[in-house]
Amino acid sequence: MPWMNTSLTPEVRSGLLIGAMTLDQKIQQIAMKPVANTNLPGCDFSAQGRHVEGIPSLAIPTLRMTNGPFGGGDCAVAPTSTGLTSALTVASSFDPAVSSAWGDIIGEETRASGHNVLLTPGINLGRVPNAGRNFEYFGEDPYLAGVMAVAQVNAVQASGVQSVAKHFAANEQETSRQTMDTIVDDRTMHELYLLPFEMTIQEANLASVMCSYPHLNGVYACESSELLTDWLREDLGFKGYVMSDRGATHSTAPAIKAGLDLEFASPLWFTPELIHKALDTGALTVADIDKQLDRRYTVMFQLGQFDDPINSLRPIDFVANGRRIQAIGEQGSVLLKNDHSTLPLKAASLKSVALIGTPTFAGSAKFNSQGPSITIVVTSPYTVTPEQGLNNALHTLSSNASVTYNNASNIAKAAALAANSDVAVVMVGDISREGVDRSSLALPVTDGVDQDALVAAVVAANPNTVVVLKNGGPVLLPWLDKVPAVLEAWYPGQEDGNIVANLLLGIDNPSGKLPITFPSKEREAANATPAQWPGIDPDGAGPLPLTATYSEGLEMGYRWYDAKNIKPLFAFGHGLSYTNFKISKLSVSQKSNDGTKPFQVSVFVKNTGTVAGAEVPQVYLGLPESANQPPKRLVGFKKVWLAPGEEKQVAITIDPTASNHPLSIWDTNADAWKTVPGIYKVLVGNSSDNITLTDSITVGTTATLTGKISATAGETFSLKYGLKNVTSSVYSAVYAQDLTLQFDPTEYEFVGAQPLKPGLSVIKQEQTEPGIVRIMLASLGAANAIKSDADLLSIQLKVKTNIVTANPISLTSILVSNALGGTAQLANVSQIYNKADFNVNGVMDIGDLGIIAAAYGKKSSDADWAKYQLMDLNNDGKIDIVDLATVAQLI
Repeated sequence: MPWMNTSLTPEVRSGLLIGAMTLDQKIQQIAMKPVANTNLPGCDFSAQGRHVEGIPSLAIPTLRMTNGPFGGGDCAVAPTSTGLTSALTVASSFDPAVSSAWGDIIGEETRASGHNVLLTPGINLGRVPNAGRNFEYFGEDPYLAGVMAVAQVNAVQASGVQSVAKHFAANEQETSRQTMDTIVDDRTMHELYLLPFEMTIQEANLASVMCSYPHLNGVYACESSELLTDWLREDLGFKGYVMSDRGATHSTAPAIKAGLDLEFASPLWFTPELIHKALDTGALTVADIDKQLDRRYTVMFQLGQFDDPINSLRPIDFVANGRRIQAIGEQGSVLLKNDHSTLPLKAASLKSVALIGTPTFAGSAKFNSQGPSITIVVTSPYTVTPEQGLNNALHTLSSNASVTYNNASNIAKAAALAANSDVAVVMVGDISREGVDRSSLALPVTDGVDQDALVAAVVAANPNTVVVLKNGGPVLLPWLDKVPAVLEAWYPGQEDGNIVANLLLGIDNPSGKLPITFPSKEREAANATPAQWPGIDPDGAGPLPLTATYSEGLEMGYRWYDAKNIKPLFAFGHGLSYTNFKISKLSVSQKSNDGTKPFQVSVFVKNTGTVAGAEVPQVYLGLPESANQPPKRLVGFKKVWLAPGEEKQVAITIDPTASNHPLSIWDTNADAWKTVPGIYKVLVGNSSDNITLTDSITVGTTATLTGKISATAGETFSLKYGLKNVTSSVYSAVYAQDLTLQFDPTEYEFVGAQPLKPGLSVIKQEQTEPGIVRIMLASLGAANAIKSDADLLSIQLKVKTNIVTANPISLTSILVSNALGGTAQLANVSQIYNKADFNVNGVMDIGDLGIIAAAYGKKSSDADWAKYQLMDLNNDGKIDIVDLATVAQLI
């Protein structure tokens, strides 16, 4: 089997394998089907169908898929697995290292439990607070979601497990998900809902994407060529394979032609009968099926799944993983409110703690829910209840305080217990789950208990009441002004009790930030109208029951609140600590940028309190008005841990060419990203509504340095320095300029500089050291101010030696001033000189390559060698591939 030769590339191996397969074998491999796991002891038959049976004669391993932290894999009795926190918890950490640690656990345990495909991460956005699966996602911001997904996927796939990102795309609700139509414009799709997928594809080599249930702009997602080919493969650069969500395939040839590679689960459309029929009619070709398989097999070879197939279950260190998930839960919990330093609780003075809440939230560890039911299918090795956690923490702190649990079945008795206790801890929440959106943002009646009434009664009985939230998304808190402290714990998983108790008692300091906005009322922002969520029947006649229109466009999440100047209940990025921090001394490494060069935003963060903790400086950009954007977008953040009194400088790099396109907008006409020239506001704070530092950077071509790029020894040549876009984006009139010219003094000699514009004077031109010249320009009087783009200065240099590839000639500092004395630093500009500009057009281009290609093979012994000698760039007496490669590199 030549495809088992590990010295070959995954692409070559995949091609060899597919060439050896029969048509029937190929068809069997493009759909899942429940088959008994006869070769994996301990993994009994499951009817779930997350299974593609292997072909041993071809060394094709069986694919077994699991739903990840929510259970539901290819074994009838799920192997014991660590009960993980929700993805929303991970996002709240604002730390990719936490997402990576979460991915390490689930990647290791997926493989150990006999599975090689993990149906996670979910990277839909928290557009609607009611959405039933928000707990599976990373919040409302595409950049934050992408950062977390990249870290998680890289960790999972390091274990040799395929990661499947879902649900592609614009599947931000559960209501009518299997039939609804989602209407989203091209720009909004690319800038928001496709962006975290693009980041994960570009930065984590994502194995697979799961297409979603809904129609997108009138076409089912799993048979939309615009979505699966034009956007996913061409715009986002995806190389892996696409599987459908369960039952989301609706056709045979149209789905395959659109880009769907694998049907989930038992085949309805990718059956042998329907595939053969499509082949017979010409609707499909064998090449179409080969392409489906090639995408998946290439991924499997890349991840070593052919070379190291899973043949047995492996032991798992649940103690170590329990400690890791506890740390993740502690970092991802968010302190929403803490009036009068109510938290942390003072263990030394406590005598009695009333733990109050329904069995779902206060009587047991709260896990993520699975599927349309509320069944918990993760078989965890142990759980820590809230009562156990409180007792553990009190014991650690050498406290003898008693903990008394009341299940809230009788609110009056619960309030009486609170009244007779030093402190009341009330645990409330919601039950978010797949298949159902929350009809209301109010805390639901759970276990027969009105939870809002419970909180109100308890805090009335004892003002020293702390509320712990365990929920899958934003909730309304009508009693908030009465309760001094609120801790958001999301769904903590098996370590629930320890996570919450350690935070309440100060063993650990909360450091989470909200990845999703808490609204102030039921309907605002992206769910302000029924047409936005859950959708309406636009004509009252069908055929689709609901159409949800993303009419808010880019104004989703905190962007809507910013645009409307409306204050939410709790803002995106909000999160308190038991200590205090000061963020100061904002510095932006460049004052101008051509739109391609990375720049750094740095601040100093100081812990001004008395306990250790972590802060997250968040960097937002406000784009120029011409970009037609919401007021700001998140482009960077970094979590920093500080001891009391400690101060650190935090530098965050903003790279315009990065996969999140921090400076760019989607140009629908050009079908490409573009950067709008102008002034970009740099905004730094510790939440989206608490911006404390501001600066700016000018983006666009703000200076030019042009001229010929070839010269011989002794020749004097000129460069022209000019301004471009400065008067439209920096100052409307420029009066003074301070330039620093830098060059290699062994290659060039500075001759002089002359103005090219009347009324512009060269005040100073001084060589301060070899290869460095300072030039100062002044516009004499208001009539001569620079008010438009122009070439302003001629700079003459003399070549000392014949040069093949010279060091650049650069203006390393360009400082301009207006009439009021304001100064702005423009981006550096350079020009590179060499003798390979054969067509003498001032740029290295394909024309130069054509000229030297025509001369290929010429030698010094040829009679016409003098005509070609300048093309011998490495001076070896011949025009060869080295010379051509040099020109190509210069281009």
